[in-house]
Amino acid sequence: MSSKTTNTATPVARGEPNPGIVRSYKARLQTLGYSPDLTGRCIRTIQHLIVWLSANGIRIEALDIRVLHRFLSHDCACPGPRGYRKDLERARWHLHRFLGFLMETGRVQMPAAIESGGRVVEAFLQTLAAQGHVPDSIAAYRKRCRHFIVWLYLHDVALAEVDDDVFSRFLAHECTCAHPHFFNRTGRFAGRQNSRSRIGRFIEHLIGAGIAPPRSTPACGEPGRYLARFLVWLRRHRGIGERAMENHHKAMRVLLPHLGDDPDRYSATLIRDTVRYRLETASRHRVRCETSALRLYLRFLTLAGLCRPGLVAAVPTVPRQRFATLPRHLPREDIERIIASCDRATPAGLRDRAILLLLARLALRAGDVAGLRLSDIDWDQAVVRVSGKTRRAAVLPLPQDVGTALKDYILHARPVVAAGQVFLRRLPPLHRPLASSGVSAVARAAIRRSGVQAEGLPAGHVFRHSAATNLLRDDTPLEVISTLLRHQSTQTTAVYARVDVRMLREVAQPWPVAGDGR
Repeated sequence: MSSKTTNTATPVARGEPNPGIVRSYKARLQTLGYSPDLTGRCIRTIQHLIVWLSANGIRIEALDIRVLHRFLSHDCACPGPRGYRKDLERARWHLHRFLGFLMETGRVQMPAAIESGGRVVEAFLQTLAAQGHVPDSIAAYRKRCRHFIVWLYLHDVALAEVDDDVFSRFLAHECTCAHPHFFNRTGRFAGRQNSRSRIGRFIEHLIGAGIAPPRSTPACGEPGRYLARFLVWLRRHRGIGERAMENHHKAMRVLLPHLGDDPDRYSATLIRDTVRYRLETASRHRVRCETSALRLYLRFLTLAGLCRPGLVAAVPTVPRQRFATLPRHLPREDIERIIASCDRATPAGLRDRAILLLLARLALRAGDVAGLRLSDIDWDQAVVRVSGKTRRAAVLPLPQDVGTALKDYILHARPVVAAGQVFLRRLPPLHRPLASSGVSAVARAAIRRSGVQAEGLPAGHVFRHSAATNLLRDDTPLEVISTLLRHQSTQTTAVYARVDVRMLREVAQPWPVAGDGR
């Protein structure tokens, strides 16, 4: 008598709704060239799935990736001729291929949520194409967005329910997402690196199209009853630029939860304790920025009659060692090498050369270049208007080489889009202006390309330091340099007077030697 167990159950008793499905799928695998051993493993996995479906009252036509996920995580006690494998994780690929076979043969349909989500993704991709994205970029967006659609379906989240919490959950999930004929995983999911920016833009599209709700900004979460009035005061009476005002806003949002919303209760002790607490939890540089914002806020409250006068003096000064190092700079020869490294035969080279000339000739900051608008250039008078850190604009002369570089970029390389800023991104969306970090990146790439040794130097600011230092070596008066740098006081410009080591050596006295009678 043979000890081999024989399964005498009929196909229906085993839970197979149609014995022809398994036979057809086996024939498909053999047509694809699967080995007998691999074909056997696939078929046993499919038979296991069919038994589980029957035990749970699920028809084969209702099979989808949600059902597969339930099957892959079930506590297996399913009957079988030789017992089924308890570790189903390695069978995931077989199951998805079987689901694809059922879709190809018309037995299973694509879920309506995924189908409609795919249409939304394609509409989003059309907007990207209109913005100038290349096919490779569009393909990368399609892959990430379809991944997001599949994850939403697996977690039963509708597009109308997408918010920041859903986005965070997606970026942190352990990925096993896939769907036949819609999203095939080609590698390990790295959500934070590969998907954050692309899915973030897709969510912005959903919000703009009215599919997803706008991001909520609860009023109760904004600390400080007088913070909005403070920002208006900064703009109207202090002439502070938008970026500096944003930094002050951010700093006060950190400090106000510790200070409270009632200025009548502010005291010197409370202010000192708040600053001391921040020194224990943040860097000295950050706390220095916060104390500067706090002094302005207390001045505003005092002028408005909302707090006691004299509290500004209670804000501690966060010490820092001034003039500990010399301003870092490059000689003129190196600056010219960096500028000459730009390829003027390409649009990128024309743009980068214009940026570098503005940094080198006019000693502009990276933010000045990023904020430069077409209306700021007066071609007839050969001048350019620069606002800088404040809202008080300064008019600077436009040298010939800088004006020519700007003209060549605007006429021959700048994208023809409705944008007021002079310098725009080279990558889509082309209508977005170049940020200050992008200007610094241009300078950093040019320094690297030119071969100039400038390790540790601030790429965007080294041109400003170098212009001031080189002018000082040409015996240019300090007042003229201060005007070019747009400093409020020549004391700020005087820091560059310490950098000329060559001149300091000429006036330095020799070290006295013992026994020397001189």
